[in-house]
Amino acid sequence: MSETIIEQRVNRAQFLRNSAKGGIALAVGGGVLASVQGVALASGVSDNSTLQAAYAAETLAVHVYKTVLANFNKFSHPKLMNIDYFQKALIDEQAHLAFLGNALGSKAPSGLTLQIPPSAVKSGQAVLNFGVALETAFVETYLGAVETLSSADLKLVAAKVGANEATHFSFFDAAAGGHGVLPPLPSTVTVAQAASTLTPYIPNLTARLEAAGFPNA
Repeated sequence: MSETIIEQRVNRAQFLRNSAKGGIALAVGGGVLASVQGVALASGVSDNSTLQAAYAAETLAVHVYKTVLANFNKFSHPKLMNIDYFQKALIDEQAHLAFLGNALGSKAPSGLTLQIPPSAVKSGQAVLNFGVALETAFVETYLGAVETLSSADLKLVAAKVGANEATHFSFFDAAAGGHGVLPPLPSTVTVAQAASTLTPYIPNLTARLEAAGFPNA
């Protein structure tokens, strides 16, 4: 994302400032976390490994959206529509990934193995179904993180990102033939459960979390 785009989003955003955290500035515009400044937010093994799981998930999301966009006109049955959604959703996921990378600093995972099963991109319907599955997992994971994170700042961030991912779920679910509406009280999952769900797409995720010392990975 260019600095110009970030500045435009920040200028429209509402800011939450907390000087006690070393000048952290969370900028949220249109549901997108635009930037973060200051020290890493994570405190303790559990928070770090939770953020690492989220970082891995966002890395996968960016990879999936880029793959779909690169082949957008090739998908049929049905032909994919609303390319502007996919473009804007990619910007969202890139912003989430940048935020998590800044929060983790040197603890951000590198060299992640990512794979999209051929069955997930064999048709337009397969892409939409895959999107529903992924975005459901993302919503449940961020909602679960609201409960387990120790940092109040991170709890708020997780809630904001979860709300943003819910809009992505709604698009995919409606396009796939559903109603585009989550349950009145969506489910939550632990980081261990999220890692298990994402293992087919990020085979080395659980090992990464265990290496970080997460007790429930």
